[in-house]
Amino acid sequence: MRHLLTTFKIGQLFRSSQPRPSTISPRPMPKMTDVIVPVQALWFSARGQWKYAPQAPYDSKASYPPGVIPASLTLVTWNVDFTNPHANERLMAALDYLQFHVFPGYREPPPCLILLQEIRADAFETLLAHPWVRAYFLVVPGSTAYGWPRGAAYGTVTLVARNALLAGSSCVHFGESRMWRNALVTDVLLGGAEPHARVLRAVNTHLESLPEGTNSRVVQMGVIASLLKEAGTFGGIVGGDMNAITPWDKTLAEDNGLSDAWEHRQDSAEDGTTWGYQPIERFPPGRLDKILYTKKDDLEIKDVRRIAIGLKMPL
Repeated sequence: MRHLLTTFKIGQLFRSSQPRPSTISPRPMPKMTDVIVPVQALWFSARGQWKYAPQAPYDSKASYPPGVIPASLTLVTWNVDFTNPHANERLMAALDYLQFHVFPGYREPPPCLILLQEIRADAFETLLAHPWVRAYFLVVPGSTAYGWPRGAAYGTVTLVARNALLAGSSCVHFGESRMWRNALVTDVLLGGAEPHARVLRAVNTHLESLPEGTNSRVVQMGVIASLLKEAGTFGGIVGGDMNAITPWDKTLAEDNGLSDAWEHRQDSAEDGTTWGYQPIERFPPGRLDKILYTKKDDLEIKDVRRIAIGLKMPL
């Protein structure tokens, strides 16, 4: 499992030994059609049922009293690994860790987004059954059947804290993908020194895997960068499994005008490895998971760190 945490603020945001060289170099790909699917969030109602959650009303010209809109958000990204056994138990253990170790002392977590990748379709109900999720989060998408690309056996899920105001959500099914990969988009409202709300766009993604997926990752990151820079948003951030395993992956962020949160942290002693703690795998240890963002003067990124290193699930 790979995981990162960071905090981003208006006025918080989360694999790098040298990867094994690939003989595949990126080349222009034929234009494939991306499919944008509006998705609805779920929340657990006071009546004890999962229902579709309303979106926060947004008016760029409206004034909001102090404290109504959060000025900062914490973001966690975690690939929970669909390939290994005990998927349901591992997912529950990850959620327990987030509740009791990442957000200790909070009855209600602070405004935050939790970006999960490789959630198995048959583990979605396990996610919905976790008491912490039921009490404090909206779940995006509300259904794997309507949120993920058709045929996907696993995918991305974003948990949006109820005190982080969700203004909209959608899922972009990459046309350039053989692995049913997507960009899960959530728009949240952030405040600041001014009384007006602004839209921060957060994307949860799992880019194409393996060296042979290099060309697809190039195209997919270009799509994500465009999403983060769309008109109507003041800034954007993307987190998830970037599968950064070839030399060409090193420049994907810069090539698309994005900054790497890990590379801009104050403590540069850690190498940031998020892959390689498991038994020996095909690829060497590395920083395959990243948090990238659009650089803005009024968007501050801080406290980027790895979490759950060495975490084991009791059997």
